[in-house]
Formats: sequence, C-alpha cells, structure tokens
Amino acid sequence: MKRFVLFFSLLLFVFSAKAQFPGLSGQAEISIITIGPGENLYDSFGHGAIRVQDPYLSIDRVYNYGTFDSFEDGFYLKFAQGKLNYKLSIQDFNRFLGNYQAQNRWITEQVLSLTQAEKQEIFEFLENNAIPENSYYLYDFFYDNCATKLRDVVGDVLGDKLTFNNSHLTEEKTFRDLIQENTFNFPWWDFGIDLALGAVIDVNATAAEHMFLPDYVMQAYANATITRDGEEVPAVKATNKLFESDYYETHRETISPWMIFSILLLVVVVFTYKDTLQNTRARYLDFTILFLTGLVGVVVALLWFATDHTATAKNLNLLWAFAPNLIVAFYVVKKNAPVWTRGYVRFLFILLIGMTFIWVFQLQVFSIALLPIMLLLAVRYAFLWVKGLA
Repeated sequence: MKRFVLFFSLLLFVFSAKAQFPGLSGQAEISIITIGPGENLYDSFGHGAIRVQDPYLSIDRVYNYGTFDSFEDGFYLKFAQGKLNYKLSIQDFNRFLGNYQAQNRWITEQVLSLTQAEKQEIFEFLENNAIPENSYYLYDFFYDNCATKLRDVVGDVLGDKLTFNNSHLTEEKTFRDLIQENTFNFPWWDFGIDLALGAVIDVNATAAEHMFLPDYVMQAYANATITRDGEEVPAVKATNKLFESDYYETHRETISPWMIFSILLLVVVVFTYKDTLQNTRARYLDFTILFLTGLVGVVVALLWFATDHTATAKNLNLLWAFAPNLIVAFYVVKKNAPVWTRGYVRFLFILLIGMTFIWVFQLQVFSIALLPIMLLLAVRYAFLWVKGLA
C-alpha cells in the first residue's frame, strides 16, 4: 500500500510539474533579439534576449538575462568584487521593444528554425529558469552574461545538432580588441578598462568566446546550422529589422586621455628643464607623481588579488603604477630625502624599461594613452636618477 501511495504521489508530482508550462501551439516562434549600443557606458556593448511568441496562446514574452534586483544592497561593491548576481526576468515584448526604441538603439530579431518539440523544450527551459530559485546566476563579463546565455540556452537544448560556423570571423582578435570595438565613444572609460584588466585578456578569443558580445551572437546565429536527419538547415529562418539606428555607433570626438596626458607630459618636461637649469627640485611635483601612481597601483593590485574577477589578474600596469609609491611619496617630498630614495627611483626607471619590452612583445597590451604617462615618468625618474633627491 505504501508503495502504491508513493508511486501515485510521484505520478501526481510529475504531471503537476509538467502542467505548469502550457503547450505551445503550431503558431509559436522563438527568436534571438539583439539590441545595439546605447549612450551610456553600460549600454555600449549592446544587449540581447530571447523572445517567445505564440499568438494562439496570446504569449509574447522576452526572457532577459541582463537584469538585477536593484542598485541597493551593496551593488557597486559586489560588482567590484566580482560577486554580483544577475537574474533572468520575463518581460512583455512590446514594453521591452518600446524601451529600446525610446533609447534610439537598433533592434534585430532572428527567428529560429525549430521543430515544435524543440520550441517547447526551449520554452520550458526558460520558464523553469525564470522560477525565483533558479533565476539568479553569478555574472561574468566575458563568460556568463546576457549574451552568452543566448548561445548556451539554445545550445543546451539542441546539443550537437546546433553548429556555429565561423565564416563571419575574418581576423583574430583578443578580448581587449573586442572590448575596444564598443568603447570608442567613451575614451576615458576605455582607458580605465585597459588599466583595470590584465594580461589574461590579451589572448585571441575563440569563436565561442566572441559571443560575450551580443553583436557577435547575432552574427554567429546568422551563420549557424541545425542538423536533422543528416541534413543541415540554417538555424535562422527569418531576420527582421524591428528598429534601425546607428546613432551610438557613430564616433563622437571628445577630450581624450591622450590629449590631457600629453599636456601633463609637457608640464613635467618644463618643470624638469627648469630644475636642471636652476639646480633645484620641484619636491611637490615628485610627491604628486609618486602618490598618484601609488594610489592607482593599490587599486590595480586590489582588483587583481582581492576580487573574484578573472579578467583583472596578471595586470602588469603595476610596473608603472607601483603601489609602494604611495608610501615613498611622503619621503621624497622632504627637502633632504633619505639616501635610499635615489636607488628606489632608479628601480622605478628600470621597471619602466621592463614594461616597454612587455608592450613591444605583446605580453600585455597597454592603452596608447599610457605612452605620455610613461614618457612623463621616464623624464622625471631619469632626472632624479642623475641629480638625486636632495
């Protein structure tokens, strides 16, 4: 009797679990939605989602993996630590569409070529994923974000039947190259991103790894195939331009880090020339240089060693942004700095030489805006190497 009750209860559970997801009609379609970049930095990489439409059931939903609860509860700290959870949200498609139209961002839909069973399976996968206890995931900019989910969800359901062909990738690109394709309108943020991310992103991205960006997901699906009964068919059966705009993809000139740092280089050259002629030392200039480079170095070191971000590791910007400078700055500002500070400055100059070789041999690629800073530091360190810090 107990076995019968257990079997009956299990049967009820299976049927009730199955019944929570309606069966899609033959009119249903599943699409990949890609949104172009926006005017804010966090929008500059575009966005993507999955659409499920069934006119018979009056369903038109977007499954959006790019949402989070709020900016409260330590959002920025968690993001900086690499511990931020994103979640899957279900949204009304018309509202979703209207929101991005209002932002003047292009929107493209790719309707997938799926069987009825495949549509149902993807739909149930998404619905199950949207259940509160299943909806959260640990965000990773390169490996687990709103774009990679578009690849993984369909790939998990279709398995080996789905093949992403790579004919759209005509040249090798590193992760850093791919980032810079999307940040040209934000030169200061582009410089900051280059500063924060380490040598680990200066490797060529595989075809699958390109798909951390929504635009490359769209290109990959356009060239993908699905194999059924030994025959390959295009994965996308229709492409619809829902809204067109290239406004935010047009380059807009602005005051760049290169311009500002070049001016600072000239200032340091003038002060150093003056010090050479008058046999003096601009102590507060030396303090400022070491204090700021040390401060940047502390931030870079924390991103490397104190967070869960994979992309901030092995960051050789520490060779010029040398964290101990933050402390040494308070010694060099003295009129008669300790004797050891002269040897310390020579060591900093040698680090700059090492950084130059690292850049030349592409062990890590640094922002071009860093060149005036390196020249600035080299000029001042060379002066202190020869003159000392008296």
